[in-house]
Amino acid sequence: MFRLTLQKESNVSYHEQLYQQIAASIRSGDLSPHEQLPTVRELAAQLKINYNTVRSVYLRLQQEGMVDSRQGRGTIVSNVVNDPLLTRNPAHLALLAKETLHKIKAMGYSLDEFSRVLSAVVQEVNQFPVLFLRFTELELAEYLRLVQYHLPSAMVEGRTLEDFTERLEEDPSFLQAYKAIVTHPSVSMKMRQTLPREAPPVVSLDFIPDPTTVIPAMEAYPRHTRVGLICATIRGAEGMIQDLHNAGITHLELRIIEANHPDVFDMIANCDVVYISKPGYMMRPHLLTLPKVKEYQEIPDYHGITNLRKIVTTQ
Repeated sequence: MFRLTLQKESNVSYHEQLYQQIAASIRSGDLSPHEQLPTVRELAAQLKINYNTVRSVYLRLQQEGMVDSRQGRGTIVSNVVNDPLLTRNPAHLALLAKETLHKIKAMGYSLDEFSRVLSAVVQEVNQFPVLFLRFTELELAEYLRLVQYHLPSAMVEGRTLEDFTERLEEDPSFLQAYKAIVTHPSVSMKMRQTLPREAPPVVSLDFIPDPTTVIPAMEAYPRHTRVGLICATIRGAEGMIQDLHNAGITHLELRIIEANHPDVFDMIANCDVVYISKPGYMMRPHLLTLPKVKEYQEIPDYHGITNLRKIVTTQ
């Protein structure tokens, strides 16, 4: 079995370390197509880490097409390594560069314009990163990508709050490597009060139901419609209710449950419509295939992402 090692003292989360090592082994060919990976429980036990950390990494690899997971077969490496463009090779990198330049010219841009933009982007990427904190690895896997999408010029690293607390106790100076710390509103105030004075600014960032999709759909349901809310944790589901109430959705009968709860199918059967958060979907992907179940789409709240953008763009 291929060897994996996790560095506890690293600034990189267990999720990201594990993902990068497995992905690199797949791209390099160390893990061959159709090769069987350890089960989630086996790998979690081997590395002495949380079961959900391994599960979220496998789901991320599956979403990116690197592995296939099927009932009764477990998780196997897909044929992605047969794609030469995904293999680390200077010749392939040169080919990618040429293809990019051809696209730039086809869009009407000059090479000088592209060079100026590329130089600015490289400078932005080389700035101090932002440290993004969430309660679970599943939340990190989804919400970190949302933050990166809305702040494309920033480098964003992720940690669970538990990992962050342990690292802080070992070496508080590691905070100096970051431009800002982004965390959940429920812990941001306490964090500001307890962090060292020289720590970077703490930004409170929540994720709210998408006002262009989720809110209009909720508003259209008749009064007393039974709406189920599924999340990875009860805390997350309770947050979904609070966000809907803040958006003025108070006419519905809202019911919540964890994705892994044994009664989740009974709850779905007893509701008129059900929404599942992305962390909940990552935990139980097949739930989204059920007729009643819809994706609970979220975006960063405007105030939080605006504050973070100001900090990131300040030199």
